[in-house]
Amino acid sequence: MKASPQPPRRVFRLITRLNVGGPARHVAWLHQELDPARFAQTLAAGRVPPGEDDLGPELKAQGLTWRDLPRLGRPINPRDDLAALGEVLRLLVETKPHVVCSHGAKAGMLGRSAVLIYRPLAALAGWPRPRCVHTFHGHTFHSYFGPAKARLFLGLERFLARWATWRVVTLSPRQRRELVETYRVSPDWKTVLVPLGVDLEPFASPEAGRRRFRAELGVPDDERLVGAVGRVAPVKNYGLFLSTAAALRQARPELFARCRFVLVGGGDEAQMAALRRQARELGLEERVRFLGSRADREAFFPGLDLLLMTSNNEGTPLAILEGGACGLPVVSTGVGGVPDLLGPAEQKLDGGLVERARGITAPAGDALALARGLALLLDQGDRAKRLGEALQLYVWQNHAKARLAGDMAALYGQVRN
Repeated sequence: MKASPQPPRRVFRLITRLNVGGPARHVAWLHQELDPARFAQTLAAGRVPPGEDDLGPELKAQGLTWRDLPRLGRPINPRDDLAALGEVLRLLVETKPHVVCSHGAKAGMLGRSAVLIYRPLAALAGWPRPRCVHTFHGHTFHSYFGPAKARLFLGLERFLARWATWRVVTLSPRQRRELVETYRVSPDWKTVLVPLGVDLEPFASPEAGRRRFRAELGVPDDERLVGAVGRVAPVKNYGLFLSTAAALRQARPELFARCRFVLVGGGDEAQMAALRRQARELGLEERVRFLGSRADREAFFPGLDLLLMTSNNEGTPLAILEGGACGLPVVSTGVGGVPDLLGPAEQKLDGGLVERARGITAPAGDALALARGLALLLDQGDRAKRLGEALQLYVWQNHAKARLAGDMAALYGQVRN
C-alpha cells in the first residue's frame, strides 16, 4: 500500500515593500522556483511609497500575487506599525504556517514580533508553531541612521535573533562575519549562508540588447559607457558616481573624452534633482544621462562597458551579479558583500585600490581612487576583459536562481514544528 503524499509545508513570507531592488527580486524568484507540491507559499508586502520605483507591476505581469498590507511601511510610525503588527497576526491565524520568512529590517521586526505573540496561541489551538527564518539583505547598523538609532536597532535585532528566530540567513561570507563577530547579532550555529541567486536567462544572448541600448543612446562603438545601476537612495552615494566622473576628467582628460556615464535607477524626485544639479555644477551635463528605472535589464546591462558601484553599505549587490552575468568589468567601493563577489585580493595598487580575482575595489567615499580604477581598466582592455570574464564565469556557476531555491528548500526541510 502506497503512503499518502505529505501535504505541502505552509510558508508565510513577509517583506517591507516590493520596490525595485534585490530583496524584492529575491522574494519573487523564491516564489517562482520553490516546488508548490512541497511548499504552499503566501506572500505579504507593504506598499511602495511615492518617490520609489515600484516593482509590483512587473511582478504581477509574471503571475506573482501577494497580500497587501497598507500600514506596513519603512519609516517608524507607532500607530501604523501597531496596525501592521495586527494585520500580520491576522494572516498568521489565517494561514497557520510552518515557516515564517521575513525580508528587510521592518518586516523582520514586525514579523518576528508577531510570531512571538502567535506561537502560544498556536500551541493552545494545536496548530503548527512556526519557525522564523529572517534574511539580512544588508543591514542598517551603519550608513543609514545616526549612532543612537543604529544602537537601538542593533539591540532589537539581537533580541529578536535570540528569542524569535530559528535561523538567520546571510547572503555573503562577509555579511555573515559581520552579524556573528562584529555586531554579535546571531550566534554562529544559528546563522546560515545562502548566497543570492538571480535569473540568468535574460543574459544568455546579450548582443541584441547591447545594440538596441547603445543605439537608443546614440553611443558609438568607440566610446565607453560607464554605468551605475540601482535605486537612488543616500546609501548608494550616487553623488560619488558623479564626483568620480569629474575626477577622471581632471586626471585623465583623454580617457574621459572617450566615456559617457549613465545612471539607471529612479527614486525620490528631490534626490534626483540634487544629482542633476551636481552634474551641472561639475560641468558633466553633456556626458551624464539619468535614465530612471528600466525593466529591460537584458539591454542596459549588456549595453554598458564598465559597472561603477559607489555605495557606502551593501549586502550582495544585485547589479554586480547581473552585470557580471554579461561579463562586465566592475570597479566598486569595497563595502559589505562586494569583496566576496569580486573575489580574493590578488594585488594592492596605489591609492587604496585592490585588484581582486574578479574586479577592482576602492575605499568607500574615495572619488580619486575610483577614478584611478576606471582609468586602469579603460587603459588596459585585456585586463578589463579578463576580470569581466572571470566574474561572468563565477556568476553563472554559483548564482543561478534554481540554486537559491534548492538551498532554501533544504533549509525549510529541516524545520520541525
